Amino acid sequence: MSPKHVTKQALRTPPLAGYTRRRPGYRIASAGTYLQRLPLAGFEHHEARRLWNYLRTGQALLLSRELSNPVDPRAVRVTWLGEQLGYLPRADNHLASDLLDRGSVIFARIHDLRESADPWERITLNVYLTRGG
Repeated sequence: MSPKHVTKQALRTPPLAGYTRRRPGYRIASAGTYLQRLPLAGFEHHEARRLWNYLRTGQALLLSRELSNPVDPRAVRVTWLGEQLGYLPRADNHLASDLLDRGSVIFARIHDLRESADPWERITLNVYLTRGG
């Protein structure tokens, strides 16, 4: 198969290459310790709306701290394949930001996708602590 040949399946569910960039030999755990369920904040302000048709329940999402955020000093960014979908809600991001600040590895999986006029109801996430984290 040539590198230019891309299957329809590859377009629908691309690999999570971003996780391998963390450090050499690093692999995200397939399971982890469940921490909390939260809505995605910022759906209407970031790339979640544009990527809506590609998102699926169960997909893993990268969580990272955004220390330079002027609105929320504890901001936790939610990204998928290098595209920012939004944030964990400011009122509920204390646990995730503390764990990330301590060097723990946490990630999220899409729990639910809903067609809704309310952007806070569109995407629900489950947050996990990896076994190695």
